[in-house]
Amino acid sequence: MAQPLLTKEAREALNYSTKRWFETELDIELGQFECEAVIDYFIEALKPAAHNRAIAQALAMVQEHHARMEDDLYALEEPEV
Repeated sequence: MAQPLLTKEAREALNYSTKRWFETELDIELGQFECEAVIDYFIEALKPAAHNRAIAQALAMVQEHHARMEDDLYALEEPEV
């Protein structure tokens, strides 16, 4: 089974802040079930974009590392006579 995206504590904090945001910004009072549903919806909706961004960042890091290794290897070359 996959690990949850958020720890229990982080999820509770997100629930609290989401509930407060809906109350102060939209004057909508959410119960625990509704609050969980809203959070789950947005997590699922944003997951592909977050995943793809993480992949792009990892790829950029690998490419940067590869470029540094390539530079280091070229620096080891000795002149040919």
